[in-house]
Amino acid sequence: MENTGKLLFSETEDQAVWFVALDPQKWVGPLSGTEVVQRIQSGELTWAHFGWRKEQAGWMRLCDIPLFKGAVPMAPSEKLQPKLDSQGQSKSAPPPVPRSVQWFLYYSDSQFGPFSEEELHRFLRIGKIHGEVHAWSEGMTGWQKLKTLPEFTESVEESRKVRSGGAVATPAATPKNESKAEDRRKSPRVPLIARSMMAANGKVFSGMCRDVSVGGMQLLTSEVPGPIGTRIKLNISTPNGSENTIHPFVAEAIVVRVLEDGKGFSFRFEKLSNEGQKAIEAYVAQQA
Repeated sequence: MENTGKLLFSETEDQAVWFVALDPQKWVGPLSGTEVVQRIQSGELTWAHFGWRKEQAGWMRLCDIPLFKGAVPMAPSEKLQPKLDSQGQSKSAPPPVPRSVQWFLYYSDSQFGPFSEEELHRFLRIGKIHGEVHAWSEGMTGWQKLKTLPEFTESVEESRKVRSGGAVATPAATPKNESKAEDRRKSPRVPLIARSMMAANGKVFSGMCRDVSVGGMQLLTSEVPGPIGTRIKLNISTPNGSENTIHPFVAEAIVVRVLEDGKGFSFRFEKLSNEGQKAIEAYVAQQA
């Protein structure tokens, strides 16, 4: 049996501080802890939705947040467990939803992406990239050459055949949007692999940081939160296991440039706490 919201939270815990992502483009909040549980009990939300508040480094499933664990239903008894077929799949439940993996590439002193796995296979097979190009996706501890990744073995071999036949072997040139003017900054920028969750105009967006300075950042994302001038709130956290980490921080910023391919944008910090500035300065100094 689930506990009620009133039994879960003390007066200090039950603050209107929670935000819950309904999908990648929409979130609700702020909500108190009691309101979150009540919406789950009414069917408006589920324990699988992602929740976040300021003290939290990144978005987490509600069922994994310590404050809510006391209200999560216990696992069903063995008698109620679904029967499995010979492959270990439930006969009554649908198969697991496949996870969409997004890949990033690094070559010509620049980072590109995100790309789907199918796109990388196609790039290799036509000779646009080759096995010496570095790649990264969430869950990896660092950049690795494509030729070392088992899932790309066959396509890397095809790229070798294309190259030996005289086809284009070098990676594509740096996009036009990578202008020299971008390098003339007051504060030095350094490469950074980190997650970003953003909120703008009532929607939630996710992205992957490309570089950072105390003045601003550039993010790679499948959807830009808005045109130049759009104000965003964001939190930055480094993926678990990354070799180079930055202390998580939150900030407010304004979009100052949208990449021509529509897969990223740059922003300038408008409100950056002392802790956030110290985290960036420490990371930049570490990379120098």
